[in-house]
Amino acid sequence: MSTPTPDLQGFAFYGEGHENSKQAVKVIQTGLWIGAVLAGLFGGMILAWPGATLLVIAVLLGLYFLIRGLVRLVVGIFAPGLTAGGRVLSIVLGILLIVVGIFTMRNPGTSLELLGILIGLSWILDGIATLIESGRAASRGFAIFAGIIGIVAGIVMLFVPLGGVAVLTMVAGIFLIALAIIQVIGAIVIGVQAKKAGI
Repeated sequence: MSTPTPDLQGFAFYGEGHENSKQAVKVIQTGLWIGAVLAGLFGGMILAWPGATLLVIAVLLGLYFLIRGLVRLVVGIFAPGLTAGGRVLSIVLGILLIVVGIFTMRNPGTSLELLGILIGLSWILDGIATLIESGRAASRGFAIFAGIIGIVAGIVMLFVPLGGVAVLTMVAGIFLIALAIIQVIGAIVIGVQAKKAGI
């Protein structure tokens, strides 16, 4: 059995060795596909609903963060091959995203500014976690790009004045679609490299 190439090792919070590389590939690929489907689905719904009210946008984004948080939580608790640091990061971020999702859905009448701040902070935290998780692997480029997109989306939400629901809708929808595309590419790249490495 061939030894894995360095491209599939060096992801933060995963142990070294062939078996850990196999587990890392499965977890990372699954996370990317789930993230891509979620981001594409909710981004598409938000952009396809130009006349949406703040209530609709709050519920859609709340659902997105709730599901994303649940996925992070499940990965942190059950994913094989994760180190203690990886589990803690995933669980803490998962809980934070779940709290933001529930708050957003339970308080849809929240001011546009507060909603923008919550969404912005969530994207920044998720983006930072993605950067940390990318580690030093040669195939980490897509993860770094996805992390940067998340951070930029969060900063835009925090510091660009949201003139209304239409602006919030456009910004959120565009960034979600961009994240979906990046994650699909990342999942495919990881799969190709895993096959080349004989994993």
